[in-house]
Amino acid sequence: MTKTIKIDVIVIGGGLSGCMAAINASDHGANVAIMEKSHTERSGAAGTGNDHFWFYDPEIHGPRGWTIPDMVRDISTDGEYGKTKGGLMDQELLEIVAAGTKAAVDRLESWGVQFKYDKIYPWNLQYDAPEGEKKYRIVPQFQSEWDTLNYDGRDIKKRLTEQCRKRGVEIFNRVAGTGLLTKDGKVVGATGVNMRTGEFHVFQAKAVVMATGMDQVRLFKPHYGSWFNSQSPPYITGDGEAMAIRAGAEVFILQAGKSQHNGFQYWRNIMRSSPEATTCYPAGRIVNADREVMIRHPAAREPMRKYRQNVEDSVAEGKTPFYLDWTDASEEEIQYAEWAYGNEGLCWALREIMKDLGLDFRTHMIEIELEEPGRNGGGFLAPFIDINCKTSLDGLFACSPVQFVGEVAAPTYTVLGWRSGEKAAEFAMTQPEPVVEPDQVQSEEERVLQPINEEDGFTWQEVNIELNQIMEEYKKYVAGFNPPGKKDKMSFTGLQNCLDMLAKLKEAKMKANDPHELVRCNEVMNLIDVGILMVKAAFEEDQFKRGNWFLGKLEDGEPKFRAHPIKVKYPPKEVA
Repeated sequence: MTKTIKIDVIVIGGGLSGCMAAINASDHGANVAIMEKSHTERSGAAGTGNDHFWFYDPEIHGPRGWTIPDMVRDISTDGEYGKTKGGLMDQELLEIVAAGTKAAVDRLESWGVQFKYDKIYPWNLQYDAPEGEKKYRIVPQFQSEWDTLNYDGRDIKKRLTEQCRKRGVEIFNRVAGTGLLTKDGKVVGATGVNMRTGEFHVFQAKAVVMATGMDQVRLFKPHYGSWFNSQSPPYITGDGEAMAIRAGAEVFILQAGKSQHNGFQYWRNIMRSSPEATTCYPAGRIVNADREVMIRHPAAREPMRKYRQNVEDSVAEGKTPFYLDWTDASEEEIQYAEWAYGNEGLCWALREIMKDLGLDFRTHMIEIELEEPGRNGGGFLAPFIDINCKTSLDGLFACSPVQFVGEVAAPTYTVLGWRSGEKAAEFAMTQPEPVVEPDQVQSEEERVLQPINEEDGFTWQEVNIELNQIMEEYKKYVAGFNPPGKKDKMSFTGLQNCLDMLAKLKEAKMKANDPHELVRCNEVMNLIDVGILMVKAAFEEDQFKRGNWFLGKLEDGEPKFRAHPIKVKYPPKEVA
């Protein structure tokens, strides 16, 4: 059974960026629909809440001598966070995001998300405000200036869903995006499948916004044994990336690499959130087994790489394990951090686990995981956009996933989502009614529904596991010190083997017993397409040239790659 919807703008993905895109596209006069695999009230990385939001307020930061160019430099090159990115940041887009954060905060606050309070604390930035006006709770994070808000973000997605509905945005929950429809090089719609009923959806649209999230979380083997023990939602599976690839859009590719330093982010064996990060401010500190402080607090601009020697010494001396320690904090500090936990994604769930185990931050230290240096990490792949959120294909805009634009967090995707909705609506208003090719729709429907029509085949889990094994081999060949493209012939052979295995895996028949399994099968097919392009890119020398984006796309089924210079609008201060 097929359902056809005619619309001005279809937004694929109803997370934070997707909802913002839909709201603003509607405000600009477009008829808008959202296609969301989960449910917009709780979908995406912000679905379980968010407690921190970096922003720039000219009335607060201006008098402190902190400018938007300063912020751009800090996050992209000069600051502690920026230094970890190696110059791989789109400063033009980052500047747009930084300049748009204050308006984003005001907008969210007008929709019922609380950012200002009667009481701020000694550990918040003390700043002047008109008498009687509530204040932001501003805390330090990893930037060089106090520019991060703590706020009540637990239900931010509910508030955004309310705004979508107020504007008449059609929301298709439980419909997973499967493909983009094109005609004469222009995107004219998208397809999806309902993961409850199996109904195939065809959206004829004048413009499409890709907002599926940037994290191919099931492409590589999970660190802790389960795809679903992850800080990232396990259903963010490269769907948007694969749709863009198959449609011929140009994508940004970053190969696998090695981690550079020890780090603390997760509780022992639990990767579902990051309670060792800024959310535990100001109560938390990280200590070794002798209660010697490794990091006074992660939010106090004490990055782990500066204290690597202390950690290595503690390991060598047997002063392990390491702990998150709140036991010396004041009651007021603990209550503040617990409030933040109540809003940050899944930290509130960890509090419930503590209750079940009879643990209390006031009396118990929590054992945490030490992430080893030199671990092979996975790469990234995402649609490449210009400053108007436009991809290389007419009619296709993207706000998430895209190339690196500052910290991968709420402000980036709130602002880019808002901008992409505006640009997509403006484009749609200039376009005629879209025409889709019936043969293309039929071919896509057959491809998507094939697993549920098969009499027999592998389960999606079996194929996903095999994919993980192949991609783990790929990581070994590209994350070393002599990556392919230079001199390592053995790595070329290994990469070719990976490519051959992926091609064979792509032909493997999967069997879905119901619509839910059908969507899982399609996720795996998407991940295979992402993996194939990533491995093919690994053969190219240009991908290792510093100061360039490495871009790729399919033309007539064949990959085409190129290096694209990264524009540095604000060079590091020592260079400037």
